[in-house]
Amino acid sequence: MRVLMLLLCLVAVVGCGDNGGRVPVTGMVTFDGKPLENGNITFGGDQGAAGVGQIVNGSFSLSETGEEDGVIPGSYTVIIGSWFEERGSVRDDGSFSPGKTRIPLIYLEPEKSGLKAEVKTGEKNHFTIDLTSTAGKSGK
Repeated sequence: MRVLMLLLCLVAVVGCGDNGGRVPVTGMVTFDGKPLENGNITFGGDQGAAGVGQIVNGSFSLSETGEEDGVIPGSYTVIIGSWFEERGSVRDDGSFSPGKTRIPLIYLEPEKSGLKAEVKTGEKNHFTIDLTSTAGKSGK
């Protein structure tokens, strides 16, 4: 009976550490050479798994400590969003006036921005992402 109880406790302890194979991802996001003050970052992929985190003073961290934290290893597109300087509003004619963000909206469109990341098992997954105010503008 003691052996059975010991085995059950061992299985319970090992099971508590399962994070679905997610690994920690950290990094730095700059905008025109300076740390992006605040925003969010999303790792999205074909496998349906994603990691989402906040950017604060240029830094972000997605850890593996919780079930929903970290990122499953694989190839990802990266989406960067920043807080709005001006919120969108409804005009008098009923149309919508979009808000203004601190960074170009192209960074919300991974197929246009080209931001990608390869998250690997057993490696330090630290990414530096450099954004520019001229991204997406013709002739630049």
